[in-house]
Amino acid sequence: MKQYIISSFTSRLGGGNKAAVMIDDKGLTVEQMLYIAKKNNFSETAFIDLKKSVDCKYVIRYFTPEEEVDICGHAALASFYLLDLINNIGFEHIYHKTKAGELKVLKKDEMFFIQMKAPEEIGCFDIQEVIDFTTLKREDIITNKLGKISIVSTGLKDAIIEVSSLEILKELKIQKRKMVDFCKRENIIGAHIVSRETIEDDSDFFARNFAPAVGIDEESATGTANASLIYYMIKEKNSNFNSITYKIEQGYFMGSPSNIYVYIEPGDPIGMFVGGKAKLIGVENIDI
Repeated sequence: MKQYIISSFTSRLGGGNKAAVMIDDKGLTVEQMLYIAKKNNFSETAFIDLKKSVDCKYVIRYFTPEEEVDICGHAALASFYLLDLINNIGFEHIYHKTKAGELKVLKKDEMFFIQMKAPEEIGCFDIQEVIDFTTLKREDIITNKLGKISIVSTGLKDAIIEVSSLEILKELKIQKRKMVDFCKRENIIGAHIVSRETIEDDSDFFARNFAPAVGIDEESATGTANASLIYYMIKEKNSNFNSITYKIEQGYFMGSPSNIYVYIEPGDPIGMFVGGKAKLIGVENIDI
């Protein structure tokens, strides 16, 4: 079987976040998919199940090196970039069938946009927890309206933590063992730590994402977490969810500058789409 290595959310500087994508026409077992994902050691490997993909509804499963997850923004982007590259599928009525539900896929301005699960605020926790699993100080952190830290999900649950400057974000480090324990206790994927200060003038936020509990110490570009970020920021400002596209920078301090775009489709429920550009890096043969 062939495996495609694709970098998602690339910027004009290159960068992006690599994912492996396999077009599965054999019916791989969960054990086989997890074995491949562990061997790849990318943050996610996507498996497109051709046997179950009918009527422009593509069934895709996602695996970190540690476990299967419901959805993954950058691996989904990689999957549909590949499908379009190989089959020129068009984007009139394309859907993405995942464990997070059946979601739409759009193509706008040469970028692919993947709908995330309807956003929801799961809960919140005390700021002291953040201080315990990072090097941040209390004065560095901007809390939600309740003086706490919000957990938000658009398919995966992340803590959304705003800090007061880009320099603070650049210098922060995590206490890995403590963060793993915290994430497992709260049943969340990780922490998305963000600043309103950015490097590029046309960006809205700068983000760093940490998910060591699922085998990802830091990720250069994330989809679901950035959709959750935009939902959180709009809700915190009591603003309306208008049709607009936001740009988020990520991965710049990892040597992989990435641009993630979040497009909002107003409605009930709100449509949160994560998008960007992608690039094919290489093709490998995998023996199963």
